[in-house]
Amino acid sequence: MTGLSGALAAGLTLGLAGLAAPAQAATTTITLTGPSSAYQGVSTKLTATWKVGGKAHAGTVTVQQRVNGVWYLLGTTKTSSKGTGTISVKPHATAVFRAKTSSGAYSATKTLTIKAPYAVQAKAGTSTITKGKSTTISATYTYRGAKVSSTTATLQRKSGSTWVKQASVKISKGAGTATVKPSTTTSYRYVVSGKATSGTVKVTVRTTAPKAPSSFTAKGSGYGHGVGMSQYGAYDMALAGNSSSTILKTYYKGTTPKSVTTPTSIAVQVWGPEPYGYAAGRYSDTAKSTTVHVDTGTWRLRSSKGTTLYEGKAPITVTIGVSGSKVTASFGVTSGSKTVTKKYTDSTLRIHWSGTTYYKSTSTKAVATVKGAQGSYRNGRFTITNIGGHPNIVNDLRLNTEYLYGIAEMPSSWGAGKGKSALAAQAVVARSYALTKLGSTNPKCRCNVVDDVRDQNFTGWKKQDEGTNGYYGKLWVAAVDTTVSSTTQATALTYGGKVVATHYYSSSGGRTASSQDVWVAKVPYEQSVADSWSLKAPGNSYASWTRSVSQATAKKVFGLPDVKSISVSSTYSSGQMKTLTATSTSGKKASITGKAETLRAKFGFPAAWVSSFTAKS
Repeated sequence: MTGLSGALAAGLTLGLAGLAAPAQAATTTITLTGPSSAYQGVSTKLTATWKVGGKAHAGTVTVQQRVNGVWYLLGTTKTSSKGTGTISVKPHATAVFRAKTSSGAYSATKTLTIKAPYAVQAKAGTSTITKGKSTTISATYTYRGAKVSSTTATLQRKSGSTWVKQASVKISKGAGTATVKPSTTTSYRYVVSGKATSGTVKVTVRTTAPKAPSSFTAKGSGYGHGVGMSQYGAYDMALAGNSSSTILKTYYKGTTPKSVTTPTSIAVQVWGPEPYGYAAGRYSDTAKSTTVHVDTGTWRLRSSKGTTLYEGKAPITVTIGVSGSKVTASFGVTSGSKTVTKKYTDSTLRIHWSGTTYYKSTSTKAVATVKGAQGSYRNGRFTITNIGGHPNIVNDLRLNTEYLYGIAEMPSSWGAGKGKSALAAQAVVARSYALTKLGSTNPKCRCNVVDDVRDQNFTGWKKQDEGTNGYYGKLWVAAVDTTVSSTTQATALTYGGKVVATHYYSSSGGRTASSQDVWVAKVPYEQSVADSWSLKAPGNSYASWTRSVSQATAKKVFGLPDVKSISVSSTYSSGQMKTLTATSTSGKKASITGKAETLRAKFGFPAAWVSSFTAKS
């Protein structure tokens, strides 16, 4: 038996081995698709799609409906050459369907949720009130999703386990409102007789009114608007060994630092009226007169025609005023025991001092100052005019060197160690910004730029002479010089071959901002980029900060009678505030959405990277 069985088994094996393997059956799929919901009484189309081997298949498909766990035939449809066929269904309640091919394949189930044609919704104006206060319960009434023009709804309140009538409410254009004043926590609903009943709305009644906090503590990070180069980020990149070119390309995507031909000079308003539309006195000078002081060496006063009106030794203090549409310069001259007052009037006056490119360049290097101005000035000259009845004083300087030497936007001390490339990057962006302002002279200041944050912070000799014997100032000057080839050739930042305006600021909250999220215009090279450098830079005291927001400020910003809490509802890609939501003690909410810089200004924060607001009692 054993031998025979073995022989039979062997023969069987050989016989099977000689046969070809059966063909793999083509995969059949059937799907049933359509809307996920429909209104009661409305016919809805379901689509069956039949494929064999991934290709459309024409044939007969049956559609089934499940009722109490049993599948019943609903109808049939023939699929076209595209493999699809439709069938209309009109169930009165939520139903489940499936499709079956003539070959016996089933689709996944398809659920069609049936909604009542009439619907009424209830909403409380304030869900929590203090005893003795009132609130509103509003109704929204629709038929098949459209607002019903006119009807009457009944507002009911729950009394124990029974619903009782509270009020009859007229519905107009799908809406109606009733005012309620419950003495205890009460539930409400709306009923449209024979049509619809809303869900329940509960109004919680407190016995005593909650107290709003006296203030809030905002937690944030960064300093400045956030567009372009973070200066602390540039510093940390420099400490890590990155070049100024790498720093610039990191913060301004798609740009190229390169040598460009530049104008020779730039005109900087250091004292005078407002040219940019800010409130008078915020940055500008509103006085009718000021003084110019030259500390040493010699000086001269020149006319609009370039003739020398007076030349003498310093120190000297010259009073600058106005007369009609002209400007005046007056000063005392001592001769023996007498002092004589000199006064000159012209449409334009210019003051030169020794040691400058304009006057006695090899003589004693004098420094000029203007009372009320933020800087002191070893370089250039003063051009003095009358604008709107106010003196206007402009410092005319060489752009690539003298102006840049006085830009006080980054600590010069960073150049004492490995931070030199950060200073060079700052020099390039400062020059690039200035170059975009040199196309024409602003008639409101007869200048190209002003000397503060409206353009760039310029303090002249104060910056250049920082530290003992100018030690730190020399580091900054050296960094500027690395970006200069001549009075008309220097490095600037370009995009698409053109010099571009480059914004910068102190530090970010970990990611820079896109220009359109802070202001309005979308600038392609000033889009949000990661900036971990800024947060870890040594000496950055704004890596994390807190600020207090008073209850009065919160009420004003959100337009609420009081504010119990404030949350950051949404942020821009930079992490800066986009939407803030406040909740009052009554439960009423108010949100404000705006540009990051606008929201920052509302609270006076150092930056718009704000993560939270915590209430303080």
